Amino acid sequence: MFNRRGQGTIEYLVIIAIVVVIALVVVGLLLQAMNPAGGVTESTAKNTWRSSTPFAITDWAWPSGTDKNITLVLRNNTYESVNFVSVDMNVNKTATSGFDANGSAVNNVAAGQTFTVTVQTSSTQGVLGACVAGQRFSIPKEQIRIRYSTASISGVTRIQNALADITGTCS
Repeated sequence: MFNRRGQGTIEYLVIIAIVVVIALVVVGLLLQAMNPAGGVTESTAKNTWRSSTPFAITDWAWPSGTDKNITLVLRNNTYESVNFVSVDMNVNKTATSGFDANGSAVNNVAAGQTFTVTVQTSSTQGVLGACVAGQRFSIPKEQIRIRYSTASISGVTRIQNALADITGTCS
């Protein structure tokens, strides 16, 4: 009769331990999902950008230093030529010229054509400023706009809003 007396207590403690472990796992997963510093990974952002139209941003790089600029590689993802006007990042951060692999200026972008755009970041105004080597950066999608026009609707400048942040590590 005395041999079975502690069995109920041990079963009770084991059940409580299992509940505590499950609760800790759930809390850990929630904290990881809600961590604002983690944000979107660079590979996820690039995958999202590759499918955007009319312009996809296929790659980006931001060298460290106070006078460096962020470089974006854009591709026309449509079936027609598109006139590139500018890339805007926040207030006062605009790139108005694109360049192909030979360094020639690009404004009229053929279907599937890739070109490079450099956005000046030397000013300390707004979200862009100096990029420190090894430091992570994230430019919110709400502050990224690509302006363009098409031959099918002449005289109208259209705006492509970003689908994802531009995020990465300063080189």
